[in-house]
Amino acid sequence: MSKNEPFRVAVIGCSWLAAEVLRRLAGEGYALALITEPEDTLAKAAAEDLGIPCKVKARRLPLLSADLPWRPDLVVSAHSFRIVPAWFIEWSRLGAIGYHPSLLPEYKGRHAIRDSLADGQRITGGSVYWLTPQTDSGPVVTAHGQRLQEAVQVLPGETALQLWKRALAPLGAKLLLSAVGAESFAGPLTPL
Repeated sequence: MSKNEPFRVAVIGCSWLAAEVLRRLAGEGYALALITEPEDTLAKAAAEDLGIPCKVKARRLPLLSADLPWRPDLVVSAHSFRIVPAWFIEWSRLGAIGYHPSLLPEYKGRHAIRDSLADGQRITGGSVYWLTPQTDSGPVVTAHGQRLQEAVQVLPGETALQLWKRALAPLGAKLLLSAVGAESFAGPLTPL
């Protein structure tokens, strides 16, 4: 990447979180592309509205370099249940980061919010971490000396969906934007 080329971010994700990440990054001078799933409407619509290249691909189909218009500087997983393969992470110039709605290493996996509520947790949170081929197992990202991990309080009677919409999805957008901004302008991100 030359100094004249924009920082290239490939977003893999769907729903509100991926759409919000695209909207927030779009005005910041990044080159963006999206890989989303057929059932997604929000992220795809945001990409189309913003003129961002979008590849719609079922999760069961493997990722290919041809799914993107260029080799990315950074891959960002934003509400994706796709396991990003090692070769794709290594193909990206700087690797891949993702957001997980728990205070990693606690509550890994697809049902992290539900599981934390079932355990009676009153505090949970979100983490941006380095993607690895193992689910939710990479180290938490540090930017500007700060862990990109933040706690939120669970309100009495709150469901997993309510908690996601009220606190964890907005937190994910905030933390992912902090990570991308740190890497592209102040870099580098480091594992903790």
